[in-house]
Amino acid sequence: MTAKEADWRPYRVIDRKVESETIVSLDLAPADGSPPPPFRPGQYLTFRFADRAGAPTQRTYSISSDPADGTRRRISVKREPGGVGSGHMHDRMPPGATIETLAPKGAFTLDETSNRPVILLAGGIGVTPLLAMAHALARTARRATLIHACQNGAVQPFARELGALARECASLRYAVCLAEPTAADLAARAFDFQGFVTREILQALLPIDDYEVYLCGPTPFMRAMFTLLTLLGVAEPRIAYEFFGAGQSLRAADVSAAPATPRTGAAPQADGDMVVFARSGLSVPWDGRHRSLLELAEAHGLTPAFSCRAGVCSTCLCEIEGRVRYFEEPLDIPPAGQALICCSTPDGPVTLQI
Repeated sequence: MTAKEADWRPYRVIDRKVESETIVSLDLAPADGSPPPPFRPGQYLTFRFADRAGAPTQRTYSISSDPADGTRRRISVKREPGGVGSGHMHDRMPPGATIETLAPKGAFTLDETSNRPVILLAGGIGVTPLLAMAHALARTARRATLIHACQNGAVQPFARELGALARECASLRYAVCLAEPTAADLAARAFDFQGFVTREILQALLPIDDYEVYLCGPTPFMRAMFTLLTLLGVAEPRIAYEFFGAGQSLRAADVSAAPATPRTGAAPQADGDMVVFARSGLSVPWDGRHRSLLELAEAHGLTPAFSCRAGVCSTCLCEIEGRVRYFEEPLDIPPAGQALICCSTPDGPVTLQI
């Protein structure tokens, strides 16, 4: 079973903008002229297209536009060497081109019911979902700080957009940290800090408070930031994060830690079913505290591969004995003997080849 054909909608590129030496933004709207479905800040779109050899391909990209814009959706894509998806978006999607798209998905979303101050901490292209969050926060009085770490100004996207947003909103602060600024960067002094984001930088920017943190970027960057934030006293459940591409838990070595991703809408299930991680020699009872089998594995120190955590990319596909329930319907239901552990819970005793 796959996503219903009716779920796929053609979108047309209505504008294209080069954001940096490596990043291009595409503004897309439904090809039939209808408004796009709403999305929560931080969600992504799934795209279906044929690669250069004609093979069907799917990729997901975060929505970087303002959630209040009811006419279009923007994605911003970094060109990766040899990347099938990024190559398609950069080279084969001029204004007027069409591509099939699903409705927005993803659990890495801004908690808009909270009043806690917010830290948006981005590394490179990881700023894209946080940019949508910044637009949403700018319409509130909620205090927020967006820190963007990049190599240099040549590859840094959205500097003007975020700078203008911060100037217009007194409660939003925007800070740029360039690891290796160019001569042009130094002459313009178009950054706040030089080098890597350090504990001292975070302390200079952030007064002591009960923050909610949204973290996205390359895995080494996120691991370093997660460590710094916890050392500064930010509670781990307050740190939400998302990987681009296959990822691991940021605190996989801490077997007692609770999952960092927001939890919403877990399906009910019976407690006490035994979950066996066969390759690791670990057996634990399902006690209902975790949203998914993936989170159960992470909470016990295991590091299975994952990416979207929403049943789209199939990175977490695992051989399994027993049955699971999907609390979020996958894009493609796996065949018998396999399961997507990011969006499923046990339906009786199960054995996973992890």
